[in-house]
Amino acid sequence: STLIADTGEIVIGEYRFGNWYLDKYGRIEGDINIEKALSRSNDVFFYRVGERLGVDLLSSWSSKLSLGESTGIDLPGESLGLVPTQYWKEKNMGTKWFLGDTYHMSIGQGNLMATPIQINRMTSSVVSSWKCKLKLVGKEFCEDLKLQDEDRLVVLDGMMAACSDGGTAYPLFDYGGKIYCKTGTAQHGGEKDEPHAWVSVVVPKGDDPRNWIVLTVLIESGGEGSAVAAPVAAEVMPYLMGM
Repeated sequence: STLIADTGEIVIGEYRFGNWYLDKYGRIEGDINIEKALSRSNDVFFYRVGERLGVDLLSSWSSKLSLGESTGIDLPGESLGLVPTQYWKEKNMGTKWFLGDTYHMSIGQGNLMATPIQINRMTSSVVSSWKCKLKLVGKEFCEDLKLQDEDRLVVLDGMMAACSDGGTAYPLFDYGGKIYCKTGTAQHGGEKDEPHAWVSVVVPKGDDPRNWIVLTVLIESGGEGSAVAAPVAAEVMPYLMGM
């Protein structure tokens, strides 16, 4: 129920942290809650949430939700990605952690690095409260993260809204049933480089969220997640849903 004002941007000295809606359309969302922020991929909301939580909690929960570690997938050469901390930055970059670093991390950017399989596993963990070691062969081992049901349901409501009218992935996933999704656009390199396009989509199968289908699409240097990755996922979804 927490409301945060989308001001379109946050300016700290010479540094500006903007929201895509202002940058692209010159508009702001006003006061929004977590469901609206998820459905609209509102950067300012998550900047403010990250500011309130702080880097230590952000890093701790990122690790708890599967980032920065092996997923257990039985394939060679898996990258661990990176969950940055204050200590990591001081040791590896020779400078302290700034509020701007927290803002970047809050929207999945900056020094945070993740693979598609990690994002897929994280999505599954959030919607089910279970973190499983992924296996192509053999039995999975799952750990109960003991996430609060009310918190998970809030996230699911936001992800459902992202697939609904007004959401960043609508109307690509307008199948008439329950579909949950979250788009992402990750900047990298220079200003002229196209960002990486991301989307994760969840299809409920039965009552146990551990059995739900989670599809993650990454198009490297593809552009916006809603415009590039989401259409690819939409092409795959009918096969996953047996349509």
